[in-house]
Amino acid sequence: MKLPLRTIVASLGMLILWSSGTGIAAAHTALASSDPASDATVTTPPAAIVLTFNEDISPQFASVVVSSADGRNWISGSPQVERQRLTSAVGPDRPGNGVYTVGYRVVSADGHPVTGSYSFTIAGVSEEPPPTSTPAPVAPSTAASPPSASTPATSDTRTTVITAAVAGLALGGVIAFWQSRRQRRKTVTIDKATLSPDPTDPS
Repeated sequence: MKLPLRTIVASLGMLILWSSGTGIAAAHTALASSDPASDATVTTPPAAIVLTFNEDISPQFASVVVSSADGRNWISGSPQVERQRLTSAVGPDRPGNGVYTVGYRVVSADGHPVTGSYSFTIAGVSEEPPPTSTPAPVAPSTAASPPSASTPATSDTRTTVITAAVAGLALGGVIAFWQSRRQRRKTVTIDKATLSPDPTDPS
């Protein structure tokens, strides 16, 4: 049974349209690569998440999250879009060991939203314990200095006695000196009186 030429042409046209529609659908924006890569294990926490798509994406409405098992989002700030590449900074803290899920949502150049997610693992990072507060050193207590030994009373008494004795000797010397001078003056006066002639003596 032969098909009419018109039917054959119509069938071929529908096939071409279906094929072209499939090609357009397949050409929608998709994630081409990522850093860290999907299911990768890294030993250094990433400073940023870099997603590269197969065609340009819109810088508007782009968003990225990196969540850990406790639900924390490690992304800092807004993502930066440059044609096909999207970059999101991680920080300021760096994630430790564990599994992390990257979720993204972008808009393709033709206006179609594109969403997706993948996971990667961080392992081998040395976990440093949080710094503990160091108590301030306690200054050693200063031992009470022993009371200064007082000068024995005998020493003070001896000094007083010596001083008094010296003063007494000096005073005694002065008195003796004045008495000696007085005695000498008295003797000279007597001698002069003896040697002088008595005017009443008739001889």
